Parts: sequence; C-alpha cells; structure tokens
Amino acid sequence: MHFNTFLLRFGLNPEDFVDKPIDPIPFEDGFIYELEQADGLRVCPNCGSTNCYIKEHKNVIVRNNETIHKNEILKIRKIRYACNNCKKTFTKPLKGIQKYNEISDQTKRAILAELFEPISFSAVAKKYNISLHKVIDIFDSNTRIVPRRQMPEVLCIDEIHFDEEVFQKYVAVITDFNRREIVDIIQSRQMPFMREYFGNIPQKERENTKIFISDMYEGYDTICRQYFPKAIHIIDLFHVITQLTNALNRIRVQVMNSCATKGTPQYNFMKQKWQYFLCRKSRVPDKFYTVRKTGEILHYDDLLFSCIKLRSDLWEGYDCLQELFNYSKYFTYEESLRFIERIITKLEGTGNQILISVAKTYHKWRYEIANGFASKSRINNYTNAIAEGLNNQLKTIIKNAYGYHNFQRFRKRAMLIMTYKKGI
Repeated sequence: MHFNTFLLRFGLNPEDFVDKPIDPIPFEDGFIYELEQADGLRVCPNCGSTNCYIKEHKNVIVRNNETIHKNEILKIRKIRYACNNCKKTFTKPLKGIQKYNEISDQTKRAILAELFEPISFSAVAKKYNISLHKVIDIFDSNTRIVPRRQMPEVLCIDEIHFDEEVFQKYVAVITDFNRREIVDIIQSRQMPFMREYFGNIPQKERENTKIFISDMYEGYDTICRQYFPKAIHIIDLFHVITQLTNALNRIRVQVMNSCATKGTPQYNFMKQKWQYFLCRKSRVPDKFYTVRKTGEILHYDDLLFSCIKLRSDLWEGYDCLQELFNYSKYFTYEESLRFIERIITKLEGTGNQILISVAKTYHKWRYEIANGFASKSRINNYTNAIAEGLNNQLKTIIKNAYGYHNFQRFRKRAMLIMTYKKGI
C-alpha cells in the first residue's frame, strides 16, 4: 500500500511522518506498523523561540482496532525537542492522535458510532480489544451534554424500573406523542425530582403542551395541575381497562374455586381459557370445546356465559368490561362523564369489594377518564401506547448492559440511541 494511502486510512497526516517503506510486523492478534515522525519547523510552544534542538526520540504505541478480530498497532518514533532559550522540552502534535492517548481519533469515532446502537459497553470493548473503562471514558468525555427535546404539544409520561435504590427505583420517561420519540428521562418519579425538573423549564415552553397523558399515579396529576394547568389531562384508557380486567380475573379465580366443581366443563374452561373472560366478546373464537370424559361438545360462547352466570358479581363485572370496550359510541365530554359515572354506579351496586375498589378508583379519576373517552381523544387515539413501546426499548438497553448504576450515563446513552440517532 502506498505510504500516503496507508496513513490516510488511519486518519493521519502524511506530512507528519518520514516517507519510508512500511513493512507490517505480524503478531498473534494482528500487525504492528513502525512509523517515524518527520522533523520540521521547530517552534517552542512556551516562548515562541525557534532556537530548538532534538533532545531525544521516544516510542509511542497507538491502537487502531477498526478491523474486527484484527488488532493494528502503530509504533511511532516521536521526536522530543528542547528549547535553548527557556530550557523547556516539548513534542509536536500529530493530527489524528491526541496527546497522552493510546487510541487514534479514528478509532474513537468508530467506537462512538457503535455506542449509538443498543449494545453494551462490554461488547464494544471486546470488539475493539480495549478495556471496558476506556470505552466508558470515551463515551463520557465525548457526550458531556445531551440536551432534552422541547416540551411537546402532546406529552406522554410513564415510568420504568431502573434500580433498587429508593430515590431512582422508577425513572420517569417523557415522550412526544406526535413525533414518537423520547423527550427526556427524569432520574426519579418521586415528587422532589419532578418538581425540580419541571420547575426549571420556562413557563412559556410548558404552555405549548395541550395534552398531558399519564396513568393513575397521583404524582403525575400533581405535575399536570401545577406545571401544565392549561393542558387537558387524559388517563390512558389501557390503564382504565386494566383496573377492571385485573379485578375481574381475581373474581374469576374465586368463582372457579367456589362455584364450579373440579373436573366439570365450567371449571376446566375457566382455568384453561381464562383470557376469554377478559377480552371483547367479539374476540371469543367461533369454536367448540370437547369434554374429554363424556365427549360432550359445547360452543365457546355457551360455555363462557354458563361460567359467567355462576355468580352475579362476575356477570355484572363482565358486563361493565364489555361496556368499556365499546366506549367509542360516546362523543362529547359530558356524555363520556355520564358514561363513566354509570359504570361506577354499576360496580358499586355489585356489592363485591374488589369491584367497589375499582369504582372508587374510577370515581377519583372520572374527569381525566372522561377526557380519554371524549371524541377528540378517540379521533387522535391519544394513548400511552407510544410511551409503552419506547419504554420496552429502554428496558432492552438496560438489559443488554446488565443494568446501569450511573443514571446520567444511562440517560445519555438512551437519548443518543432512541432520539438523536434519528437525525444522523
């Protein structure tokens, strides 16, 4: 390979080196290339004098491991100068190699590009045959500031489990519903952290947020009222329905164990096909269930309703769930509010403490739930599903790294992978 071409491949300036043949020296994992720094204009960086001389030569080792499974090491014979005026010693910089650094700038750029992918620091260190701490140091020193995005018009907020430390057990994730990207990650969903975070955002920017979507965590309600007073607070309907499906599932188990005789078609169906008690009626398959002992054939619909009728509270809870699944027929906020209040009344009337607890939760959040049922929310399909999907990707990043202890490093990594990579 031509001398200039060889140096340019490593991101080096040919003018900095003596032009001579380069013969690679093979070793177990790759090759060593010996280079010699070229002498040139001698100017002391301390006093500016040109009255300098060569004091000594020293060898510097620089790794350039861009090729997978092959290490390439540059052994550079550098010149150390001494100034006759100020008696200081110095070396001239080499383009593409930072002082006191054993890794070339080109390799650093390649490592940083790798860190835009959801792979662990350890995997990158292994690929480039350098230490884990060196990879982390490269990442930290080159990503000191990773800014947040602007507060979006439609803001989703949710949390994910991060660490066992109390103050950052759950981190809060802010998502832009329209752009489908993460706006920022807050160190904890605890109120002191969220108040400090949102309090530092200019009021004018916060006023740009028109829709605030969350689950039923009280802290999010407080943040919405204090920092986004002009935004419409919507409770994600997934969490509304989940409240009732979880309660209904507990009742199903109670009914199965107390009202259905073990071994009967009802008992077996409630145990094996439990998911059909918690979904839309239209999703129950048009199939037949065969009783092994007797050979009796029963349709899924008939068997499902015979199980539901075993106890009135299971029947009434199932009926309320089906109504929630058909919320699309309500158009105005007032109609939606009357609808959820009717559901609350029906749940309270069952006399079952599990369903009454759900009714109390619905009553507490009835205005925010009604906002989600109203037509404008349905037309735009406002939901935290976008946030949930991005949160799953965040969990993958944490899992691939076998967990993070440094929140700021995790935040920067996640933002680069999931938000800023889109602009590359």
